[in-house]
Amino acid sequence: MAEPTLGPGQYSIGSNVPGGDSAALVYGTGTANLVSNTATDTGSAAVQDQAVIGHDGMLFGVDTMPGMVITQTGFAYVAANGVSAMDSYAALSGKWNDPAIRLASGATQVLRAHYPVSNVTRRCYGRGRKIMPTYGQANQGIVPWTAQFQAADNTWYSDTEYALTLTQTPSFSGTLTPPLTPPYQLSASINYQTNTVVNAGAMPTWPVITFTGPVTNPGLLYVNTPVSIRWTGTLQVTDSLVIDTRPWARTVLLNGKGGQAGALSGNPMISLQIQPGSTVTRFTGQDYTGTSTCVVRWRSATLAIGGSV
Repeated sequence: MAEPTLGPGQYSIGSNVPGGDSAALVYGTGTANLVSNTATDTGSAAVQDQAVIGHDGMLFGVDTMPGMVITQTGFAYVAANGVSAMDSYAALSGKWNDPAIRLASGATQVLRAHYPVSNVTRRCYGRGRKIMPTYGQANQGIVPWTAQFQAADNTWYSDTEYALTLTQTPSFSGTLTPPLTPPYQLSASINYQTNTVVNAGAMPTWPVITFTGPVTNPGLLYVNTPVSIRWTGTLQVTDSLVIDTRPWARTVLLNGKGGQAGALSGNPMISLQIQPGSTVTRFTGQDYTGTSTCVVRWRSATLAIGGSV
């Protein structure tokens, strides 16, 4: 599956599913639901400021931000194929408040935007909330509407997902001299491979990390930083462990099943953001076959709805 390609001034809303939602609804320029204006409210920070006791001044603590609310205004009209304005609006509102999403705990939608003055398509994750029509002009073939989308965070992400595959190349030292009595104990040294993740955006972004076996105690290290994460256990050849650090997920799944967060050590998931620019990464663990992998997937991140990269 693949999501629809957007042109300038077009948007889409669909389910957040692996590979993209080919049934996502496209609206905006060239469709029967035009967009007049898009506004983003990043909300007010939850602050932990404290007044200085007995003197002027303020001590600043940790400031956290809610997810942004995106408000769009537009209007539905009679489509070129004769579909009425009412039906054009009905298609948009039905997708906006999709019951398959809003009635499923943890499920999210993807709102994609190719803003008119932008060269790229960007996306955010969340849920469609309020969508309100004004029917007073329906007899003229127009239904104005206002819609709000609650995002999981304040970030716009690149529509392109990037991936980096890390491996291990084991080498063995020492010799075996017969006669031998099993089990044979080999002295091994691991030549770890490093590679670079590049976040082209201006904001930190969240990785999705997938380990495949055979490997014991697989982990990921950000080289020359104190940041790392490790799962305690052994993955067989057919096993896959996915650590999804994104705020709307925060899951650790072994072969698609949860309950693995307690086996993690190192830094918490909120510390694994990939900073803007280049981050050198290393796949750690014990693999004497050299066939295990660590795949890091990410999208570049920014606070702007549009841009050139």
